[in-house]
Amino acid sequence: MTEDTAYATCARIATSHYENFPVASVLVPLRMRKHLFALYAFSRTADDLADEPWTSNTSERLCALENLEALIVDPRIPSDDPVIVAVRATLRDCQLPTTPLERLLEAFRRDVAFVAPATWEEVLTYCSFSANPVGELFLRLDHGHRSVSREALVASDSICTALQITNFLQDLSIDIPRGRHYLPLPVDHVIERTRELFTRGRHVAGFAHSLRVNLELRAIIAGGETMLHLCAQRSELTLRPSLSLRHLPMLASRFFRLA
Repeated sequence: MTEDTAYATCARIATSHYENFPVASVLVPLRMRKHLFALYAFSRTADDLADEPWTSNTSERLCALENLEALIVDPRIPSDDPVIVAVRATLRDCQLPTTPLERLLEAFRRDVAFVAPATWEEVLTYCSFSANPVGELFLRLDHGHRSVSREALVASDSICTALQITNFLQDLSIDIPRGRHYLPLPVDHVIERTRELFTRGRHVAGFAHSLRVNLELRAIIAGGETMLHLCAQRSELTLRPSLSLRHLPMLASRFFRLA
């Protein structure tokens, strides 16, 4: 299998199943797009192994995730899986560390053996695996072979954690009936702490190497802050807030405030 074919497969996966990776935005530079497709397809593959009903056996799910990790950590292991072929090419060509992908896989392992967080610190720890690696990879792709500062990564972690927790808040109407929600504190406390995370990290856009990535980061943060506002305003937890055209003024206001 050629790398071009592998990337094309990842692009189909990403554009048909977009979730949290910033792969679909027109603001993302073309030079980054195929690599984001590959990384998203990898995350999607891991998510399917962890969550989809291909087996009810926890041990089998965990073993499948361990095997997936081995393919990333050791490129000498043969694989003709297009997702693996593309991710290996991205890791090689962009000189990316495997650590963020290993942390993502740890999040999926925690999902398999789900234990609801009992403290705010446990929520933050989960987000350090499930969300923060996405921001790190995005910044590293933007910077190319240039190093990413520690300050930029810390700001990125704050935003990614805030976005993940905002998603938890948005999905409470789905997760509470399933008995699988991630928030151990009263909702108003969670909202306040999440606002603080957005405030601490919103300067991350200033670390972008390209203007388009700067604009993309500002759009992501504006969207997250607006969704957090909607979560704070809803009257019942049974309601799932969503963004619509009527929220454009609020989104625009937050976007330009980040300039």
